[in-house]
Amino acid sequence: MDVQELSLYEFLLLMRAKRAILVWVMSATAVLALLIGILSKNQYKASSTLAPVSISMAGHGIEGLGSSLGSLAMLAGLGKHDEGIEENIAVLGSRALADEFVNQYQLAPILFEPRWDDAAKRWKQGMLRQLLGRSISRVLDSLEGKSIEQSNNFAPTPDEIFRAFDKVRSISEDKDTGLVTLTLELHNPNLAASLTNEYVNAANEHIRKEKIREAQQSLEYLSQELQKTNLAEMHAALSRLIEDELKQSMIANVREQYAFKVIDPATVPELRAWPKVGLLLATGIFGGLMLGIGIILVGNRLRAARDAHARGAQGIA
Repeated sequence: MDVQELSLYEFLLLMRAKRAILVWVMSATAVLALLIGILSKNQYKASSTLAPVSISMAGHGIEGLGSSLGSLAMLAGLGKHDEGIEENIAVLGSRALADEFVNQYQLAPILFEPRWDDAAKRWKQGMLRQLLGRSISRVLDSLEGKSIEQSNNFAPTPDEIFRAFDKVRSISEDKDTGLVTLTLELHNPNLAASLTNEYVNAANEHIRKEKIREAQQSLEYLSQELQKTNLAEMHAALSRLIEDELKQSMIANVREQYAFKVIDPATVPELRAWPKVGLLLATGIFGGLMLGIGIILVGNRLRAARDAHARGAQGIA
C-alpha cells in the first residue's frame, strides 16, 4: 500500500492500527515540554503606561514672524515642539539611553547572570574556553579580532550587553490614543517593576538635560544676534524669541516628567510571563501528534516500497 494512494478512510485505519506509536510519541513530547517548563527560569513582565508630553509654547513666538525672522528662529533651534514627540519616543528606545541606563544601574551581571560569579564578583570563563585552554582561546579570540586585553577579560562586550537589554525591553505605541507602553522582562518581579519605573525617570532626565543644553545654545545664538542689530522691529522679534526660549528652559529645569507623563506606573507582576506550562504542554502534544503521524507515514511508505521490491524480485526469479 503506497502512502500516496491512501484515502482518508485508509489513513484513519492506519492511525488506529499504529495508535500505540502515536501515544508514545505524544507522551514523550508532552513530558519534554513539561520538563522545559519546569527547568526554565521564570520571567516576569512589568509595564508602565506613558503619555508623551507636547510642548508647543516655543512655537507661539515664531508664528507671525516674517520669513527672515522665521529662518533665524529655526537656526536657533526653535520650532514647534509638538514635532519632538516622535523624537522622544525614539530616544526611549535608543541605544544611547540603554547604554546610559545599563551603566548607571550596573545591569550587565543581571543580564548575563550565568556568566557572573557573584561570590568572586568577576566574570566566569566560558566552559568551552576552559576546555580549550588559554592559548587556544587566545588564538580563537585573535581570529575574531579581539585584542589580548579583551581575551583576558571574560566580560560581555558593549554590543552583547545592548543586545541582551534590547531583548528584555519593549516599547509599543497606540496610534489611536498616543499612549506609549514600556515593558521590561526580567527574572525578578520586584526588580522588573522598579527598573521599569527607573527607566522612565532616566528617559525623562536624559531628554530634559538635552533640551536644557539646546536651550542654552539657542539663547547664546539669539543674544549674539540681538547685539548685532539696531533695527527696532528686529530687536523686538528677537526679544520675543529669547523670552519663549527662556520659558522653555524654565519648564525643562523645573518639571521632572518633561517628555513622558506616567499614567500608570509599573507594579510588581504576580503572574509569570514565561514559562507558560499550559501553552508548552499543548505545543508538546500537538507537536507529538504531527511527529507521530510523520513517523507512521514514513514507516508505511518504507514497508510498501520494500514489499514492492520483494514482489519484483520474485517476479524476476
